Amino acid sequence: ARRRAWVSFCLLFEGLLVLFFFFFFFFFFFFFFFFFFQREKERKKAPRKVDKMEEIAKVLDPYVFDSLFSKVPSPYGDHDHWFRQMACAYLLLTFGGYFMYLTGAGLSWLFVFDKNLRKEKRFLKNQELKEIALSLYSIPVMAIPSCLIFLGEMRGWSQLHEDPIVGVQGWISVAVQVVFYLAFTDMLIYFIHRGLHLPWFYVNIHKPHHKWIVTSPFSSHAFHPMDGFAQSLPYHIYAYIFPFNKFVYIALFVVVNYWTISIHDGFGMYSGQVLNGSDHHVIHHRQFNYNYGQYFTFWDRLCGTHRKPTTTNLFDAEPPKGVKQE
Repeated sequence: ARRRAWVSFCLLFEGLLVLFFFFFFFFFFFFFFFFFFQREKERKKAPRKVDKMEEIAKVLDPYVFDSLFSKVPSPYGDHDHWFRQMACAYLLLTFGGYFMYLTGAGLSWLFVFDKNLRKEKRFLKNQELKEIALSLYSIPVMAIPSCLIFLGEMRGWSQLHEDPIVGVQGWISVAVQVVFYLAFTDMLIYFIHRGLHLPWFYVNIHKPHHKWIVTSPFSSHAFHPMDGFAQSLPYHIYAYIFPFNKFVYIALFVVVNYWTISIHDGFGMYSGQVLNGSDHHVIHHRQFNYNYGQYFTFWDRLCGTHRKPTTTNLFDAEPPKGVKQE
């Protein structure tokens, strides 16, 4: 009875979370620009300290952005103007996303991915090319709303800070931040992911990613743009709520992308009860209703959706009913 009550609570929480993000998608641009102009009015009243997130973008100025924006009329092409910063954030997200995806998935496909999986009947004809095509489309589209959030981070609206990491105590503090960051984002991604499996959200948003029943490293970013954006929101939410070192935040942004590739490569190094590794995610794609977590199995085990990978249930799983192979 307690377990049923807890599962009911999880479903209720999932539904409320989905409604929240549905509301967020519709009103995101309105609220963003409303607060944007309010903050810009405040910025004009006092001098602003250059933000470290902004400095990172400026590293590429003499090589890329200065020549690119040389013909953009002032003030829109000025270094401190929001338009240039937003455009730089968009370009960094798009081409940085391409670089991480193509290098990570490409190397994983060459050296890690088991090519025998391509012989399975559920592995689609020319699947890798289809996955790459969808990913190359999704990444720049997903970067449109994401660059607005990064613009806020570049202009100092978030809780990201630049406090130096000093001594053993400083690194212990960073380690605690990282653990809390992963735990917090894993919790939100679990419920967002479950919400994306509700009928309307699945059919209209999440289904393209489950087209890949037998995954390859190139499956990692092959999703609907709103699917990827929804599951990236927890990382930004954390940065706007909790204090976090900016450079650790950027490093984890890179690590998260490569982790996403690793759980789609089918290379089962871990099948335990704590981490949600590649074997766990294989079961998710093949059995559909299990292992929603991104990093850990905690919420899956707590909400009754965990299935531990074994030699008998891993690659013998059949695709779920209602998921057609295309």
